[in-house]
Amino acid sequence: MYLSFERLRPRSFQARMTIFGALLFFFSALLVVGFSGFFLHKEFESRLQQSILWKIEHYSKLHLQSRALLLLTLQQEDDQNRIRGTWLHWQEDSEVLWETIPGDWKKDPATMSSLLHTHLLSGNEWSLIPPKNIELSSSSPIEEHHQLDLEKELLITARVLSDGSVLAIGESHASTQLHIKLFRRKVFRILLAVGIVSILVGWFFTRKAMRPIQDLVKTTETVAAGRLDARVPEPDTSGELAKLTRLYNEMLERIEHLVTTMNESLDNVAHDLRTPLMRLRNSIELVMANETASVVELREALLDVAEEAEQIQLLLTALMNQAEARVGTMRLNQELIDMNVLTQEVCELYELLAEEKQITLQKNFAEASVFLQADPVRLRQALGNLLDNAIKFTPEGGLITVSIHSEPNVVIIEIKDTGVGISESDQFRIFERLYRADKSRSTKGIGLGLSLVQGIIQAHGASIQVISAPNQGSTFRIEFLPSI
Repeated sequence: MYLSFERLRPRSFQARMTIFGALLFFFSALLVVGFSGFFLHKEFESRLQQSILWKIEHYSKLHLQSRALLLLTLQQEDDQNRIRGTWLHWQEDSEVLWETIPGDWKKDPATMSSLLHTHLLSGNEWSLIPPKNIELSSSSPIEEHHQLDLEKELLITARVLSDGSVLAIGESHASTQLHIKLFRRKVFRILLAVGIVSILVGWFFTRKAMRPIQDLVKTTETVAAGRLDARVPEPDTSGELAKLTRLYNEMLERIEHLVTTMNESLDNVAHDLRTPLMRLRNSIELVMANETASVVELREALLDVAEEAEQIQLLLTALMNQAEARVGTMRLNQELIDMNVLTQEVCELYELLAEEKQITLQKNFAEASVFLQADPVRLRQALGNLLDNAIKFTPEGGLITVSIHSEPNVVIIEIKDTGVGISESDQFRIFERLYRADKSRSTKGIGLGLSLVQGIIQAHGASIQVISAPNQGSTFRIEFLPSI
């Protein structure tokens, strides 16, 4: 049965991180052992060369004193050299004056002389006997293969003495290879133990580091199950995960607040829709029940239906506009506009409504023109909602002041009224979707005006704030960055 890599790959992020760390440690250990073995081999080889050179110098000095003395010394040190794996070869022309073959080498003098001849012809200062690239014909006897024993090497060098004879000395690589093997074995054991401990420690710390993420997953599952009050435990340490946890909890709080507000808003929408729908239905039922209704009565009923349908349409349009403002998808057709002119036009539209309540609408505009890069339709909508709200909650004989003035790096538009004011607790929520203060529940409206105003203002990169107190009126302050 074929198993894909995806099936074999651990699903747990913690397990993948642990395996990745283990593999990284393994390959790093291989590199360390490899480089250590290489440099250790070079160090042993350097020391071996120094030992050979010292013997060459020692025997050369003896030769200068007397050939007989050199020969006597070689005879006396023969057994010691065999044990140490030292090869000594002293020859003159084709005559071998002395040769010491290491005890673990089973090679005849003829073979050794041939290999030495190969070294002398190579012109190299150092050679290995037997050479690594030695080639034997298939017709060579098996005994010759055994005699050459390619696993055992001698590092050799040769020197021509004062009488023309050649003295060659070789030292076995066996001890070097043995030390390197022992070193690698010990290092691998140590690394194996360290690797196991590292995996366990890595698993522990990875688990500890993954705990905030696991808490995030559990909290997300809890929220998905319907518990919006669930929060991620704050980690003990600071850093990216702590910041992520804090931001995630803040997001959950906003989501909970949004869902709670939406539930409340739905109740308000249902209340606001129920009345026009009921009136619409009553108007239709009355006309349908009156079989003798005149044309005038039918016309009045249709006008009532149209009026209630218009209210429903206004509500739905306001909901769509507010939704666009909330998600930041509101389309703006910006152009350079004179705020004095635009605000004057908006005020003229609401002057008649203000006069009906005997409210004075006062305008304090800047003497010089104030230009802004903005969407005139959306700004008229925002300012109109603010004026309509001010007129709605200002008693008869009150005063509404609309002012425009410039300060350094900012254009300020203020709409101030002498109305009922807003309590401090309500000031934090008046810009929420479908929220209406208790004092306004009996007042006709759908609770979307201020929320829409805020969305329009923020879409222009501006800000809006309210300054108010109960029975002391309200001031809505809008701040724009000037275009000129």
